[in-house]
Amino acid sequence: MNLFEYVKDIDISEKIIILSHQNADLDAICSSIALKDAFSVLNPGVTILIGAAGGISKNSKRVVEKSEVLINPSLDVELLVIVDSSTLQQISPLDRDIKKAKKIAVIDHHAPHKDTKDISDFYIVDESASSTAEMIYELIEDAGIDPSDRGCLAILTGILADSARLRFATPKTIKIVSRVLDSGVNYQKALDLIGFPEEDVSQKIACLKATKRMKLHKIDDWVLVTSKVNAFGSRAANGIVSIGGDCVFVGSVAKGEMRISARASQNFLKKTGINLGRDVMPHVGDFVGGSGGGHREAAGVKSKSGDINAALDECIRITKELIKRHKG
Repeated sequence: MNLFEYVKDIDISEKIIILSHQNADLDAICSSIALKDAFSVLNPGVTILIGAAGGISKNSKRVVEKSEVLINPSLDVELLVIVDSSTLQQISPLDRDIKKAKKIAVIDHHAPHKDTKDISDFYIVDESASSTAEMIYELIEDAGIDPSDRGCLAILTGILADSARLRFATPKTIKIVSRVLDSGVNYQKALDLIGFPEEDVSQKIACLKATKRMKLHKIDDWVLVTSKVNAFGSRAANGIVSIGGDCVFVGSVAKGEMRISARASQNFLKKTGINLGRDVMPHVGDFVGGSGGGHREAAGVKSKSGDINAALDECIRITKELIKRHKG
């Protein structure tokens, strides 16, 4: 029995929660909207709720009514569907209540992670997908359901947001976008919902400080970089890649939490075969007693403990070993 068949058979007295990660982004919330509407077609009587761990992003608030998203909801439900989250730490503090759900499904496009796989009754992961919304569309289509008008707009918005307006789209992504547009969805409205990224002076300063604090690690023809900032680590890592870093790790410690943002150039990834979300960051997460994961070119680590300098050194050690292994 697949996930959609299971939903169809749930008793109408039960509940389903579709749960997003902390500070849920557009891909997570849009995926939740489209999935909720599809489940409602399969089982009109069952209660289907959208939840988020901690809260949702500023952009996500543009696409959903505030009252429709429950923050830190009870997980005492028949079915818990976790979307766009590769690790349990991403749904903290709800990770400790996860066993309250009778059945658990995970739908995600990040590199597979043992923690979520082990607790899942339905584990649907495709790291080749540009977004979780892209996966949701395929699942809905395979179930023979016509997405709602709202669902089509949500899917298009989620895909455009997580693929950087199709910059990271695959041929499959383009085909799905084409099919969604055939439904009559307003492309410009989806772009308006995404908005344009706003970069304040704090982000600029963080990026400049990161370049000042860079440590370079050369191996063969590759330049690996580590740096530290107080905030905006992902922005800083992207900035260092744009000025020539082949593989970059930027660490920060704030409010008792350590984070490392990893980014790499497409040339580096293609020629070394390294996948940051699969090959590097999960191991660094284990090293510091936290969790790590993400995409091939963009990944991260979160931990409540560990030494930031040692963690950055571990990032470089693992990456160098992978480069040597690929060369050999």
